[in-house]
Amino acid sequence: MKYWIDTEFIFQPFTIDLVSIGLVAEDGREFYAENSGVDWSKASPWTLEHVRPQLEGKPTSAEMISYALMDFTHGDPNPVFWGYFPAWDWVALVGLFGGLEELPFHYPQLCLDIKQWAIELGDPELPRQTSSPHHALNDARWTREAWMALADLHPAGAERRAVGRKNARSAQAPPQ
Repeated sequence: MKYWIDTEFIFQPFTIDLVSIGLVAEDGREFYAENSGVDWSKASPWTLEHVRPQLEGKPTSAEMISYALMDFTHGDPNPVFWGYFPAWDWVALVGLFGGLEELPFHYPQLCLDIKQWAIELGDPELPRQTSSPHHALNDARWTREAWMALADLHPAGAERRAVGRKNARSAQAPPQ
């Protein structure tokens, strides 16, 4: 199953401190968490202005976020993670588990990049994000939307997109 991810973080030389993380699963489920261990004294003015005001105010420990992520992907033997320029996002996610060697055994050791795929396809214009940017879940939703737009350009894209939409609708349907 595909998972589109985004994080907000505080970058310092040699460290990435997770602020929040958002994931959207191919089946339509969503995950969002905020880290209670953020040291805001290390944040840049930009992060304080653009990221901090959008937090929802329900932080939890990084350890609990890692357990919640494992629950979110539980039962998926082959998760595939996608992000937009996801290098630092992936470092932040991996850091929740202590490093690549500590990732859950079924997690890959990489995150695929929407922007690289776009370049491979001729660098088409991606959809505009209509929700507030720099909120991890909003950005993960947009990443899924961008992936869907690129899938339409790929020879097998229409089929992939139809499967993704069907899975999203079934996850949002009320129980019978």
